[in-house]
Amino acid sequence: MDNDTVQDLKQFIATTISLEVSDVRTDIKNLDDKLTSKIDDLSKSVAEAIETTNETTSTQLKEYEHRISKLEHKIA
Repeated sequence: MDNDTVQDLKQFIATTISLEVSDVRTDIKNLDDKLTSKIDDLSKSVAEAIETTNETTSTQLKEYEHRISKLEHKIA
């Protein structure tokens, strides 16, 4: 092979690798965006579940306090 052919092959290889790396970066970026969205959705769901549980617990506690107060009045 002459020097021009070697240089052409080097340029071809460099360009091909650059394009493939660019495609891989794009795929990784898309995957990262999807995963970030999924994680955000899961975090939101967990936060909502915790908030619902806290509200339910708070309501039950108030009901128990009310029932205990009524029992204390009956005993007294």
